Amino acid sequence: MVLKSNENVNMVLRYIDNHLEENLTTKDIAKVAGYSKYHFIRLFKSCMNTTIMEYINKRKLIKASEQILNGAKIIDVAIQFGWQSHSGFTKAFKKEFDFYPSLLRAMKISLESLGGSAMNHVFLESAKTGASKEELLDFLQEKMNENGIKIETERMNNVYQYACEAYKGIKRYSGEEYVTHLLHVAIVLTQLGAQKQVIFAGMFCDVAKKGVQSIQELEKKLPKEIYDIVSKTQVTGNDLSMAEDEVLLIKLAERLHNMRTMEFVDESMRREKSKETVELFMPLARKTKNIKLMDELNELSMEYYMK
Repeated sequence: MVLKSNENVNMVLRYIDNHLEENLTTKDIAKVAGYSKYHFIRLFKSCMNTTIMEYINKRKLIKASEQILNGAKIIDVAIQFGWQSHSGFTKAFKKEFDFYPSLLRAMKISLESLGGSAMNHVFLESAKTGASKEELLDFLQEKMNENGIKIETERMNNVYQYACEAYKGIKRYSGEEYVTHLLHVAIVLTQLGAQKQVIFAGMFCDVAKKGVQSIQELEKKLPKEIYDIVSKTQVTGNDLSMAEDEVLLIKLAERLHNMRTMEFVDESMRREKSKETVELFMPLARKTKNIKLMDELNELSMEYYMK
């Protein structure tokens, strides 16, 4: 394997995920990649913005978190993923996530009662599954406030109403109104630190493909700074690598929510979307240097990509 392209980086990541319970070393992985140890170290750091061992450690801790949340004993999980003691694992966990693994189950109970994800300590915060469009709008406003984004109520309500009109009558595979997907996209964009006009533009990111109104119709209704971004979001495939940063953020936010709701599509589409996420969207996510975004996209796609 030659680690000269994003495709080959993804092959290395796939190898790591298939061997997380083993004693992975930089030397072994460099050998798999076909490089000397020191050359491989530099290449991996330049691509992933983290060291190879930091990446492996993080992936092990994420998988350990999942098993603890599902009822496994901490000591059993620690040994399974290569720690020699409960204390050693706890120390590594605390360093990575800033709280002790013993708190995971209590967090799960609390978050599930609110509809959130028990993995929010690793990934971006998600809105309640199955929430109505009205609940999602409230959640979006709450997150915008938390991030210091000034909300002009009239403009926000107008954009929201336009989005409802643009996707009127369209449903997702889950049976939910399609506009709920776009509100989730806007929420993710808020957490990624996007500007207000980018957040609003995210609510129309696939209107040409899914909506009942055309891009041209939206030009008459949306503020110019929002419409200008929406008009650029029609880019697809490999052309995404040349997209402007604001468009890239929107596409990544959209893909993240689609990956979060993969249970509503069939097995073949899961594999197709996971492969596309790993090979196209993961390299783009690395450009943002947002660790939570990269970790979650990686986690959501690897299960089906490795089949």
